[in-house]
Amino acid sequence: KFMESFLRESDLDRRRELITGARHRGSVPDDVARNLRRAIKAEKINWHEDEVAQLDTGGASLKLHLQSGDGVEVQRLLLATGFRPNRPGGALVDNLASAAALPCASCGYPIVDKALRWHPRVYVSGPLAELELGPAARNIAGARRAAERVVQAVRGSMGFAPTP
Repeated sequence: KFMESFLRESDLDRRRELITGARHRGSVPDDVARNLRRAIKAEKINWHEDEVAQLDTGGASLKLHLQSGDGVEVQRLLLATGFRPNRPGGALVDNLASAAALPCASCGYPIVDKALRWHPRVYVSGPLAELELGPAARNIAGARRAAERVVQAVRGSMGFAPTP
């Protein structure tokens, strides 16, 4: 819906505004939400809203250590995602950008080429690629677009030489 105007825009600050304006909180179909609420009320499902600090994969179950200090043991982890609109990666991405003098827009997000390359040997996807991919960068469609671009670049079919 917003991709046409996004792709026409070259100013990175304006691109950030378009991304922010296009982004909506995630949603769940009504029937799924209703069933989820019932399962929580019936204590068939436990709801935890927290950040995962560590994941232990030894044994028959998975143990999630949460930022709050709680621990959760599960048989299966289907999806873990974040909801924060800010650039992910924290100090790791900050240090990488600083140490390698990698370009960032005023919003702190990487400035990448069409192949999603931030450095000859560093490709990005997801939120780190949103100034190139647009509002869809954080979802499945964005992941697919990112994968296609990176594969094309590595194969040399985007006009870029593959990086050794």
